[in-house]
Amino acid sequence: MTLIRRDGESGFSLVEVMVALTVITAGIIGTISMVSANRTIMETSWAQARMGMIADGVMNELAVQFQRDGILPVTADYDFDADPNNLGLAILFTDNGYSASASTLSIAAGTSPISYAANLTLVSPSGRRMVRVRNFFQKLKTP
Repeated sequence: MTLIRRDGESGFSLVEVMVALTVITAGIIGTISMVSANRTIMETSWAQARMGMIADGVMNELAVQFQRDGILPVTADYDFDADPNNLGLAILFTDNGYSASASTLSIAAGTSPISYAANLTLVSPSGRRMVRVRNFFQKLKTP
């Protein structure tokens, strides 16, 4: 039979266990908050990228129209839903989950008859705004 001696006990004291749990808890909370902050940044970045794709799509469609016809529809506030000039711009919004009615597009004739300025203000469902401005010029042709 083995005798157990009480004067040299080994193990962890309650204070040591409490300190270890505090350190572990602080590490877990820090990791969770970092993941949450990273997700917010990622969602913001994704929304900005999507808005940029829509804005570039609208401007590219306008560029195609301008190259084909040589003119753009001059309008103070373009109606995406009615789409009077059949530019097909509204589908760029609906395919990406955005509302065209929340955004505005204005096209103005430039100082010369061969230039136009397009100004697009894009509004995301969360309320973020992006503004894109592009000038269109006809190629100068020489005889």
